[in-house]
Amino acid sequence: MSDNSKSQFTNRLTVHITGAMDDRLEQIANQRNEPKAEVVRTALRVYLDEQEDLIGSRKHFSKAFQRRMDYQEWMLVVILQLISHSFGMLLSEISHKHFDSRMLLEYALKQAKVDQDHLHTRLLEVLAGKHEPPA
Repeated sequence: MSDNSKSQFTNRLTVHITGAMDDRLEQIANQRNEPKAEVVRTALRVYLDEQEDLIGSRKHFSKAFQRRMDYQEWMLVVILQLISHSFGMLLSEISHKHFDSRMLLEYALKQAKVDQDHLHTRLLEVLAGKHEPPA
């Protein structure tokens, strides 16, 4: 190990382990062709990253990000429903005919899927060089 890599480990920790744990640790270190200390550091890193309650851990970040994405998705659904309902009421008022907001939303989602498929196809064609993009 070079002096540079030794300098990153500034703290020392002493842990008492059983003979069976030491045997298993020795086997793993031999399999990986690494010192036992590196195997222990790796195991400790994995354990610390799995601790959701530790601010800054990967698991905490992942859980917080997932909660945020779930909230954003819920807000999007609420907003889409409000817009659909408002648009249905507006169309009903203007045309003096009843427009079901759920049907409007369903139609808009189906049309968005068609448009998405069309746009995706066009993008693939442009990338393949079959069509020139508009100037």
